[in-house]
Amino acid sequence: MNDRSGTVRRLRDTARPHVRRARSLWRKTTAGWTRFRRSPRTRRGAMAAAIVLLGTGAAAAGLALVGGTSADIGPFDTTVALAPDVDGETVVNIPPLGDIVFDSHDGPIALNLSLDSIDPVEAQTIMNTPDGFTVAAQNLASDVTDAVIRVVVEALAIVTLCGLLVGALAFRNMRRALLTGVTSLAVTAALVGFAAGTLRTESISQPRYEGLLTYAPSVVGSAENIAENYEEYVGDLQQIVTNISGFYTLAMDMPQVGIQDNSIRVLHVSDLHLNPNAWHLMETVVGQFDIDAVADTGDLNDWGSEQEAEIFSQGVAQIDAPYVFVKGNHDSATTVAALSAYDNVVILDGEVREIAGLRIGGVADPTFTPDKGSLPSSDYVARMLTESGERLAGAIEEAGGADLAMVHEPPMAEPLAGVVPLVLAGHMHERSVEDLGDGTTLMVEGSTGAAGLRHFTSSSTMKMEMDVLYFDPVTKALTAYDSISVGAGDETDVTLDRTVIPTDEQVEGDELQGGAESTAPQQD
Repeated sequence: MNDRSGTVRRLRDTARPHVRRARSLWRKTTAGWTRFRRSPRTRRGAMAAAIVLLGTGAAAAGLALVGGTSADIGPFDTTVALAPDVDGETVVNIPPLGDIVFDSHDGPIALNLSLDSIDPVEAQTIMNTPDGFTVAAQNLASDVTDAVIRVVVEALAIVTLCGLLVGALAFRNMRRALLTGVTSLAVTAALVGFAAGTLRTESISQPRYEGLLTYAPSVVGSAENIAENYEEYVGDLQQIVTNISGFYTLAMDMPQVGIQDNSIRVLHVSDLHLNPNAWHLMETVVGQFDIDAVADTGDLNDWGSEQEAEIFSQGVAQIDAPYVFVKGNHDSATTVAALSAYDNVVILDGEVREIAGLRIGGVADPTFTPDKGSLPSSDYVARMLTESGERLAGAIEEAGGADLAMVHEPPMAEPLAGVVPLVLAGHMHERSVEDLGDGTTLMVEGSTGAAGLRHFTSSSTMKMEMDVLYFDPVTKALTAYDSISVGAGDETDVTLDRTVIPTDEQVEGDELQGGAESTAPQQD
């Protein structure tokens, strides 16, 4: 016991000087930190850091708040804005077609230019006046410069104001608030100066396209070796003014009657025939036009093989909308099974489902004829098609009506006259609209896949075709539709044609079914 007590005393005596030194070191350290913290130099440094931090944050917030300035650039009414962006690009937005992006300078500020509308009178004057394009191109460069200067001045004013407000709220001191505002101004001016210092005029010859413009690089035209001399620069600007004027007039001057912000939008596609570009185009249109559902009227494949089905159907996963499908004569049970594995796919075969607020009925093509050399008799095929249409008509009547129906071959639509206001079909690889009578319209889609491999063996030019259908959210009647055609192969043209349905010609599904209550199951 005594030995243990002696050991404890020896350890305590040994540790005591170390503890004293540690306490002394701690007191010196804390005293030094206290002196450092309380010194005027430290306080000034901390205050300066706070001002810089808040000023920089206010500059970023101010840039984000800048709504842009309206500017007339050539025949275009535009909105020009600055925005924080790591890449520091110039983005020309042409709604609803997409963007043209130029790698014009380094970040962290981007220049966004949105074409809001076009003055048709001025555009026509440019086209009809001798040397009109030369003068317009010369003025275009000046207009862009003036617009950029104006938006920069506005941005500097707004970020300065943001800095003043943030400084006043944070410090409640006029001098420090002014310093915060000046910091915001200086940071923004430095960023703008950096962007101007890294300007790459040659970037106009290397545009990147997004949206539907991906399929129409001819919008900007051939702009190689731009900025080598002024004449070439003016010539390329002429091409830009010419092509964008025509293309933008087409997109923005379409009638808006019959289309509401909350219209139900359905993308009608058909006959993809293994063309992978069709998936990319559909994905673009679904995002660009805010599509609520896609209606595919069949012929996804060519031969209906397991390899085709498993590989090609994978593209449906990139479509961000319900994908409603009816089997075509080139699709097999394997095709249908492969599509059914995806959560966004709805297969219709003699039933009615409520999708995106619309009651949609559909039936599969009863034939499977991938080999044109071994077709059944035409009378037998006609009878099968008619019976399938009758089966769908019965299903629609039993469900209490539908807003539209989907079939693959047009003859299947004949029994649906007077049963449903709108029938979508495909198969013909040629777009058409037909009045079936009794308040029913048949819309036949062209080939969204440009007929697939047939495109390369056909003597006629094929296009990738699809339609955006607009439905009234209350009556569910078709009010308008946009017909989109995209050049396939070596072609790069895109056309949009809007058709508005007169109010007195719009037919509701309930009108044909006597207002019966629908029993169609709903699809989220």
